[in-house]
Amino acid sequence: MTDLAARIRAVLPELSPAETKVATRLGADPGAAAQLTITELARETATSTATVARIARRLGYPGYPALRLALAALDSRHGAGLPLDSGVADDDPMPTVLRKLAAFESEQLAGTAELVDGDALEAVVAAMAGSRRIDVYGIGASGLVAQDLAVKLGRIGVLCLARPEHDAAMVSAALLRRGDVAIGISHSGETAGVVRPLQAARSAGAVTVAVTGASRSALARAADHTLLTAGREFGFRSAAMGSRTSQLLVVDTVFVGVAYRTPGALAALERTHRAVSGGAGRPPRERAEPRGGAGAGPDRSDVDGQPWT
Repeated sequence: MTDLAARIRAVLPELSPAETKVATRLGADPGAAAQLTITELARETATSTATVARIARRLGYPGYPALRLALAALDSRHGAGLPLDSGVADDDPMPTVLRKLAAFESEQLAGTAELVDGDALEAVVAAMAGSRRIDVYGIGASGLVAQDLAVKLGRIGVLCLARPEHDAAMVSAALLRRGDVAIGISHSGETAGVVRPLQAARSAGAVTVAVTGASRSALARAADHTLLTAGREFGFRSAAMGSRTSQLLVVDTVFVGVAYRTPGALAALERTHRAVSGGAGRPPRERAEPRGGAGAGPDRSDVDGQPWT
């Protein structure tokens, strides 16, 4: 069963104020919430029983009784409450910051592994493995993830173009056709520079994929397949630390899947590795001839007998 903690974190950005109160209450103390009837939980959060029932369905349960059982199980595994941020304090020594961030990002990875739909993942990999061309759109930190995927796929001979800028993405999307794949990466799912190109790619006939933390976002609506991430932001939001970690896990998984389905991928990786690591095919560095011909003293560009290159 999909992890409830990851589900709560994933739906929080999409909830109404009343729904947010219920979800926050569930996450703050799952064990205590599991002891409440639907009427008691609605009264405690100043909402309605309809709101509580709606949250249960949003979290993937047929009703509140099933959600109560999941809350009790979550409390027994995780203890008191769900962490809502990384826990980093401004006076923490750097080794403590490192440990807290490691725990925080590990949590994002585990949550994403629970949230990603396996059937959607298989469909995305199959479409990419059989495609003529792949576009990836992302702005800011998501643009770095897009470039990461493009570099990896390029290493195995798969044509993948990262477009981290709106106008270039729109131009590229307009040239796609049926059988191509377009991937939009945005944690919020509302970044116009990612949503609009993905919409254009879909209109052009390409298979469209959303990598996002918001299942009901504009980006998800423009996608044939959505790969949901669990990354959440805190404090230094513009750094996109949690979401970027989750996005990288998804694109790494997609890359591995495509590599296994691409004939000659291993050989391509070996050739490209040799090309950049000084292996076979790279000419040896030649020693410079001293100025003045053979027998002349070392040139001023020569340091300890080694020529400058």
